[in-house]
Amino acid sequence: MSATNLRFINMLILGLFAILGLTGLYGLVWPFPSILFEFHRAAAWALILLIPWKAVISLRSLKRGLDRRLDRNLMIVVSVVLSVATLVVIGLGLMWKWNLGAYYTRIAGYGYTAVGWHWGIAIGLIPLFLLHVWRRWPRPKRVDFTKRRQALKLIGVGAAAIVSWGISEALAKTLEEESTTRRFTGSRERGSFTGLDYPVTSGADQGKIRLDPETWELKVTGAVSNPQVLTYPDLLAMPASQVIATLDCTGGWYSTQAWQGVFLVELLEQAGVRGEAVGVNLKGVLDYSYPFTLAQTQEILLATHAGGLVLDHPHGFPLRAVVPSRRGWHWVKWVTEVEVVSLL
Repeated sequence: MSATNLRFINMLILGLFAILGLTGLYGLVWPFPSILFEFHRAAAWALILLIPWKAVISLRSLKRGLDRRLDRNLMIVVSVVLSVATLVVIGLGLMWKWNLGAYYTRIAGYGYTAVGWHWGIAIGLIPLFLLHVWRRWPRPKRVDFTKRRQALKLIGVGAAAIVSWGISEALAKTLEEESTTRRFTGSRERGSFTGLDYPVTSGADQGKIRLDPETWELKVTGAVSNPQVLTYPDLLAMPASQVIATLDCTGGWYSTQAWQGVFLVELLEQAGVRGEAVGVNLKGVLDYSYPFTLAQTQEILLATHAGGLVLDHPHGFPLRAVVPSRRGWHWVKWVTEVEVVSLL
């Protein structure tokens, strides 16, 4: 393989890794626009198609073996680990996409969904990937991308990736279980419109703290003119609103419910948000919190019920956030405080 082709392939793979990383990280936070998820999948197929070329490059490097240079030997180890882990990440993604294997996949004794392992391992690889790029930067030249042959290769890889992506989607459709339809994010439907019969996820130790409605209070603090302290009866006495929204968990499931509660903006209006305010932090138990801009608060419902049923403890009793434009880990459960923040 010529030096020009070698640099071209390495730069193309680097670009695909960047696309996959950026779209993947975005998709862990926001479920929209849906086209980004398809773009992520098409880029993954382009990467898969380049694996044979990259394998040739890697084997050429490995044939030179180890030497006395610690830096080179360390980078060989990093490269091998990164390559093997990347193949694992791709394999886990295909397992989830094509509904292969059990719902939970065990790795090193821990059970999680294949898609959960997929993004979890991928995030863990970021430091190794950055180190690899730093030490093995391909030093591209203009000639690597201006030749007609390289342009044809790029077009060919792009076309093959789109065809492969289309075939993959069709195959996934045939392997999909009728009872668990798949959303564009890749998540599978679980317990929609059943009230409280949908999966439960929470951070470490969060579910152990049970809040007593007799003593629980919701505080509205920070950059407000009239700080609020609301009891559970106070909240239930307020006019209830309803939102039909989809909770889409990065663990691989989604559930659509009719949520009832009070819009966050109503509480903020009562508290009187000051002019210097820029956003809010929704705080739950054990310092679990997430920030939102003031514009984002317009959609947030603080829910007390789902499907007409009072939330139970695993689902966030007495109060949880419903944030339709965000993935599930922003739907803070066991809310205890709304802190209005400012830059001053």
